[in-house]
Amino acid sequence: MINEHLISEMLDSSCHFSETTLPTPAENLALDEGLLYQINEQNSVGCLRLWEVDQHAVVLGSSNQVAANVNLAHCKQDQIPVLRRCTGGGTVLLGPGCFIFSLFLRITADQHLAGIEATTREILNRIIASLRQDKPNARIELQGISDLTIEGRKFSGNSQRWLTTTLLHHGTILYDFDLDRIPRYLTSPEREPEYRSHRDHLEFVTNYPMKQPELAQLFTDTWNASQPEPDLPLERVKELVTEKYTTEKWNLRR
Repeated sequence: MINEHLISEMLDSSCHFSETTLPTPAENLALDEGLLYQINEQNSVGCLRLWEVDQHAVVLGSSNQVAANVNLAHCKQDQIPVLRRCTGGGTVLLGPGCFIFSLFLRITADQHLAGIEATTREILNRIIASLRQDKPNARIELQGISDLTIEGRKFSGNSQRWLTTTLLHHGTILYDFDLDRIPRYLTSPEREPEYRSHRDHLEFVTNYPMKQPELAQLFTDTWNASQPEPDLPLERVKELVTEKYTTEKWNLRR
């Protein structure tokens, strides 16, 4: 019970709100890592950042293998960048119609005791509760480790990274995405949850029936994102883009 109390205490705090989207997917991934370190170093309150990219990009989880997850030939043919984020989780295709949320939460030493699995579950259950208020008759569930599904089909994937006093929770919600692009650029995943039951991408994923402005309002309400945007670490972002997020050493390292 103490762990649940600690997690709820963390989730109930108000936080900053940002909807800054930088020009490229690589810059946006760098901004999330830069904000994570800045919040951790400055001991400031957390932040909800909502963003969406206007170009398609494959983004691997920090430990994913390129050969097991990505159709590199098609990506090169169509000039789709293959990038890697600092959080874990599976490989995704980003692009127009994919709502992305980056949630930065402050954590104490005691809250570390709850662990990533319990914290992920509490964050996603809170999102589910908000979604059900809008669609009370829909079957919205948390399945696998960190997937959200509607009527058994996935519309959201999630991942985390923890530092000493701050965690970053990455999440996506497909709402108006060109689903046919997914099997062109992504192979079958190297690890799949049991509930997938070997379904191919188009049988497994779906768009969630909500528009972007409604999703944005739902998330700002859910996370009490009422404080102004923090100063963004743009110099650090430039360094991260140059030294990490546009390099094959990072993006294609596995």
